Amino acid sequence: MRLAKELPAVVQAFEAIKQHIPAHVELVKAAGNYKDLETRIAWDLLYATKGSAWICELYSKYDCVDDHISTLARRALRQVYPIS
Repeated sequence: MRLAKELPAVVQAFEAIKQHIPAHVELVKAAGNYKDLETRIAWDLLYATKGSAWICELYSKYDCVDDHISTLARRALRQVYPIS
C-alpha cells in the first residue's frame, strides 16, 4: 500500500470520532446517495478528520491517485468500524 506510512494517523483520527460513525452510516444509507457504502463512509470520515488540505498534500507527497487514498481510508475504517 503506497500510503501505509499514513495509516496509523488515519486510524487514530477515525478512532477519535468512532462514536459518531454508526449514526452517519445510517444517515447515508437512508439518503441512498452512494455506490459503495464503505468507500463513501471512508471518504466522509477522511474529510471530516484530516481535511481537504491534508488529502491534497498526499497527491504530491506520495505521487498517488484517488485509488491509493481510497485504499488508505477503507483500511483505516476496517480497523475502527468494519461495515458489513
